Amino acid sequence: MIDNNRLIIREYEKKVNPSGQPGVGDAFLKWILTNQSNPKHCEQVQITQIAEHKFAEFPKSKSLEKFDPSDRKFIAVALSHQQKPIIAIAIDRGWNRHQKQLSVYDIQIEFLCDQIAD
Repeated sequence: MIDNNRLIIREYEKKVNPSGQPGVGDAFLKWILTNQSNPKHCEQVQITQIAEHKFAEFPKSKSLEKFDPSDRKFIAVALSHQQKPIIAIAIDRGWNRHQKQLSVYDIQIEFLCDQIAD
């Protein structure tokens, strides 16, 4: 699931190579770029960006004030979707500090690497 403004795609493009080589992140970005318009594989969700890293859909909560501003788009996307899909985290350690506060808003986090969740 991605946002309709391509903010998530741009985030990945800053960090990985769209050719799909050499790593898993690169292959993931290539897959998103290939499938972003294919509703069988990728759903685009509308989010409302108010300012840089600020979204109408992001919870207005004191407990989430320190949540990484560059990751707020992922929360906005999940909250905009009716089914509130699970957010899969591969290597970002910052999410584990906010897992309990996010669960209040029915946001579920799945850590793909056990070491990250610790």
